[in-house]
Amino acid sequence: MSVDENSITIAKGGDYRLSGDSAGRSLIVNAGDEEVTLILDGARVISHQSAALYIQKSGDVTVRLAEKSDNLISDSDGSVSNDEPQGALFSRADLRIEGGTGASLTVKGLREDAVVGKDDLDLRDVTLVVDAKDEGIRGKDSVDIRRSNVQIVAGGDAIKSDNLEREDKGFVNLEDSDITISAGDDGIMGANKVDIAGGNLKITQSYEAIESRYITIHSGNIEVNAKDDGLNVTLKKTAEQKAAAEEERGGRGHGKAIDGLLSIRGGYTIVHSGGDGFDSNGHAEMSGGTLIVNGPLSQRDGYIDVDGTFNLTGGTLIAHGSSGMAQTPSDTSTQPIIQVNLDSPLSTGDHFTIRDAQGELLLDYVAPRDFQSLTYSSALLKKDGSYTVSVGGKEIAQLTLESEITRHGKAGRGPRAERSWWQFRSDDDRPPRGPRPE
Repeated sequence: MSVDENSITIAKGGDYRLSGDSAGRSLIVNAGDEEVTLILDGARVISHQSAALYIQKSGDVTVRLAEKSDNLISDSDGSVSNDEPQGALFSRADLRIEGGTGASLTVKGLREDAVVGKDDLDLRDVTLVVDAKDEGIRGKDSVDIRRSNVQIVAGGDAIKSDNLEREDKGFVNLEDSDITISAGDDGIMGANKVDIAGGNLKITQSYEAIESRYITIHSGNIEVNAKDDGLNVTLKKTAEQKAAAEEERGGRGHGKAIDGLLSIRGGYTIVHSGGDGFDSNGHAEMSGGTLIVNGPLSQRDGYIDVDGTFNLTGGTLIAHGSSGMAQTPSDTSTQPIIQVNLDSPLSTGDHFTIRDAQGELLLDYVAPRDFQSLTYSSALLKKDGSYTVSVGGKEIAQLTLESEITRHGKAGRGPRAERSWWQFRSDDDRPPRGPRPE
């Protein structure tokens, strides 16, 4: 280990225990192909020049928190040039951060990003607080968080993996973790895949909450808030792929549904969105769990917006918003579905109830915001059963479920699930919503 005025450099593999203050110096790991373990034991690594912890070249690197230690990694205010590492903790090698009992780590990216891994980035059993001017946690190949407690405040994306060159990379995996996010742009973005299994995820603020080509919610408690789309399946493209696609379609239309899937298999998920709530440019499926979508009243946005097939075979769905783009799951679904379109919007706080023929209450939903259309599905609904729908204590419909999908009232443009993709405008043809956050 060598020390100079601006940096502390580790040039060989091995285990290093770090405590105390770096006195404004950066900690640099430049160990060739040798593996390095950094044990933070009450360390304050604060750089006045560039990245605070810069893993320049190494084999796999592990950052381990000593038990009952509080640790800080932070850069300082200032601009970042293109040839500098653009993060307070920046790794060009595979990076694993491991927690210790009663230990914590705070990472502050005051110049740009906070935690950046150019390869795979794993977090295990970590209590981590992230504060970033731009992106919070970014792993180019992957971000894999398990059994951790993570709080992120980010001016840009909060959690991001953006490798578009390999389909087996560009994924975000969250497992049995408690994660709270406030983001100026996307809450979670995985170019190819996002999986959530167990734990608690709360996105209090974002532009789009969760975005990927494949999104799967296996289990857990999830609540997301988005200015635009809540859960969004889309196909990210490189600049070359975008140009080729634009040339192929002549600048118009978006073609058939993409090879992507939005899947709800379990868990309890609540979506609050200003744009589309449950949005897939590919296909969708729901086989279990509970999904509540508080969608917008904007007539050009839908609480459900699926370009391909949306098969619903189980679980409980409560989705509501405007009637202009009101869509149900597809008629290939095997669990009964009710959609109710109102003549005028229901007011916040009103009760929306459904009772069966015996008067038993199946649904008493208190509107968290105004809405004009609601789609409901549950294992409690039975084919050929009769149900009474009331709003604000006033009966508005008697419905008999003669098919998988039963509707009351008329949606403004009809459910998208009943029409082919070419009958809809692409996102490129829609009126602009204004720029995304800088």
